[in-house]
Amino acid sequence: MAELTREGRRKIVLWVVGLGSLLAIVLGVTVWWTVLTTQKDAREIHLPIPVQTLPARVESLEETIGGSGSIQPSTPVNLYCKVVARVLRITVDEGAIVHPGDLLVELDPSLYIANLASAQASYDHDHNQLMRLEALARRHFASATDVENAKVAEAQAWDSVVSAKIDLSNTKVLSPAPAVVLSRSVNPGEMSKMDETLMQLGIMDPVDMDASLTEDKMGYVYLGMPGEVGTDAFPGELFKGTVAKMDPTIDPATRTFGAYVRMPNPGLRLKKGVTGYARLMSRRMALVVPSTAILNPLGDKATVFVVGDDGRARAREVRTGLVLSGNMTEILAGLREGEQVVVIGQFELHDNDLVRANEHAPWNHS
Repeated sequence: MAELTREGRRKIVLWVVGLGSLLAIVLGVTVWWTVLTTQKDAREIHLPIPVQTLPARVESLEETIGGSGSIQPSTPVNLYCKVVARVLRITVDEGAIVHPGDLLVELDPSLYIANLASAQASYDHDHNQLMRLEALARRHFASATDVENAKVAEAQAWDSVVSAKIDLSNTKVLSPAPAVVLSRSVNPGEMSKMDETLMQLGIMDPVDMDASLTEDKMGYVYLGMPGEVGTDAFPGELFKGTVAKMDPTIDPATRTFGAYVRMPNPGLRLKKGVTGYARLMSRRMALVVPSTAILNPLGDKATVFVVGDDGRARAREVRTGLVLSGNMTEILAGLREGEQVVVIGQFELHDNDLVRANEHAPWNHS
């Protein structure tokens, strides 16, 4: 009886071992089938669909934006006439380069020389009269009111002297800065008019390059943005500057806008009209994802699949920006940093599919 018991126990052990081996084989086959299941197979047997994901991440972007253009004066300056007189001579023509202090227009000073002499004589008289009254007042032969009136007369006479000096100085119109003559409005022999424009200058130090950029770059250009300019006049030499102003609208014919790179121009080497090419360096932080994750990237509704904590992939509309080197695309709206985006297996997904992320699988979408 004891021998039968031992035999029975042996059979039980063998049966348990056999059952365990069978379960291990079944489990192994199940794991193998699950891991190696294609997306099509997984969908047919209602298993989670295998995909690969990567997180959306923030990176520092450095993008070069380029456009051609020409050198232009940085600031227009209008020179107005402040006296009425006959124009004696004009020393420059349109297109001339002028430097600070250069004589541009000379008006007849005769009347203003005489006015200054008369004003000076009146001032000298009133000043002497004040001195006499102050001396008399110290001896009590003149009243305080007389002295005060004399002081007022002297001040008014001095005001006339200063005004006459300014008028006389205005008979010579000088260049206020390094510039190019853009236009002139008077000729020798003509009588000037008060506050009429004599000339318009364009400041040439600093100078601007008016680079034409395509409209899709408007959102990436900003005031103070660093840039460099190469010109045909100075091959191999780069002039560094920053964006000082931008056109507020797009040219409807060319679909471009102007960005003006302002640069120092010592010695006025860069002349008006010199052509060249500007490169602007855009540096900013941006959210990016692999470009392969984006469905319909050129259409109206670019979309990605985002895998949530519940293991489901949901279609999410996004707004894209620049396509960067390294197969990355900037995301302007629709995603947050760290969200898991499907980068392999997204083409056969449906919204709200249950997925199995980041396991090795044969990526057969057929």
